[in-house]
Amino acid sequence: MKVEDAGKLGASQLGQLFESLSGSEIARFTRAIESDRVDPKLPLPHETILQILRPRLASLKPERYPTPMRQFCDPIEDLLTSAMPSDKSIRISRSSLMPIWNFVSSAAGPEFQKAMRDIEVAAAARNADKLAAAERTLWKLGARCIEDEVEASHNGVKQERALATRLGSRLHLKALIEMGQILNVGEEIAQVRDRFPSAPIRALDPNDVSWLRDRFVEISEAKPGLEPMFLLAVLARLLRPSELFKLIRVLSNKADDRTIEKTNLAETGDLIIDLLAETVTEIEEGVGTGKDEAHILSLARWYASEFTRITREFKIRKDGRWGEKLLETRRRVSKALANTMFGATPERVIDALPKLEVRQGPGSGAKGLARPIFAQDFDDEKVLAAEKSAEAIAETARISDVLAAQSSAAKAVVELKKKLNQIGRAGVDGMGRLAPEEIPVAQRNLMATVRLLEIVDGPEDADVLRRRGMSALRALQGQKAG
Repeated sequence: MKVEDAGKLGASQLGQLFESLSGSEIARFTRAIESDRVDPKLPLPHETILQILRPRLASLKPERYPTPMRQFCDPIEDLLTSAMPSDKSIRISRSSLMPIWNFVSSAAGPEFQKAMRDIEVAAAARNADKLAAAERTLWKLGARCIEDEVEASHNGVKQERALATRLGSRLHLKALIEMGQILNVGEEIAQVRDRFPSAPIRALDPNDVSWLRDRFVEISEAKPGLEPMFLLAVLARLLRPSELFKLIRVLSNKADDRTIEKTNLAETGDLIIDLLAETVTEIEEGVGTGKDEAHILSLARWYASEFTRITREFKIRKDGRWGEKLLETRRRVSKALANTMFGATPERVIDALPKLEVRQGPGSGAKGLARPIFAQDFDDEKVLAAEKSAEAIAETARISDVLAAQSSAAKAVVELKKKLNQIGRAGVDGMGRLAPEEIPVAQRNLMATVRLLEIVDGPEDADVLRRRGMSALRALQGQKAG
């Protein structure tokens, strides 16, 4: 399809078309649309088309056509989030980008406007060198504009309100300040992105750490005070925030986090732990919204891994700056897990199995005796969900020492084992009263109980229960046959 034909199709037709195109075709089509948007030659609804394309672009992540706004925001790309970040978050909301861009592009003056035109010309000519030079100018002038405007806003409440009004909301002030600081090290961040083109960075080897150390030292000499913003950009590109402690350890001649407190690295360590705290918040929110145990477990496993790596890479003291923050995150995780994984979740496991104390039902058992509990209905879906819950409990219990949740984990596992054994024993003891048509469902209930006991406590007790149950069933089948 020709690009000019896109204007003749409706939204649903465009959506169907884009779903049928390959990744390379989507990339070429997007580049053509974005190029024409900068210098319109075709009567196209550019924004509508790009809006429909956005879901495919999010998954494919093709190289995008350079525009002044896109290149201006490039240094903060790894920090962007679609959600509204908390006060302590290192993230910048995407919703702040357009207000900040409109503000800076109108306030930065003619040199900034020229740099914007230079980017458009370089993009059209596909001249990478000129594009890079124009980007650097845009970042430098943008940072200076933001710095001047923010400084002027500190002269009084009236000036601060005026700045918020020009941005459209006070919500964008924090993002504006952070963006101005990051733009000051935009060139160095571009070097990081060139060295580590694939994000996220999975690990830093010794050569990577040495290279980052050299960039840090250069910034310390040329742009003192901006080192934390450089490290922030590196941090946002890492898969595991704890990896940055490799660099902190090399940069610091301090022995531990208590003595490093007054250095320019202290703030970066705070940011790493604040990122870890975001995972803790996710665990707490998962608990509050009733998300499944597998999701909470994955977050808890990630937290435990990062906690261990941080304490291994650097000597964290309980009374040190980072030690206190780390211990607070661990207390929060422990409390959240005690309320869910080791609180409500065991009940969900037991709820999938036959109920104890069920009285005689019609057509089952001897007169005056309780109905055999393994004769109760078997629910495939509930048992499958119970297995997942039990696996989550067992896995979380294995890492409970890191999570400071040993007490609640041990209590939950012991209680769960006790109830599973009670159900298993009662089920096997009642097998002699089963009617012939109840034997198949009884066997399924037996094996479900055995499987859950094995997940929670290992094979020993589970195997004993399995052998006892199968022996009872064989004896019963022999009696019925005789």
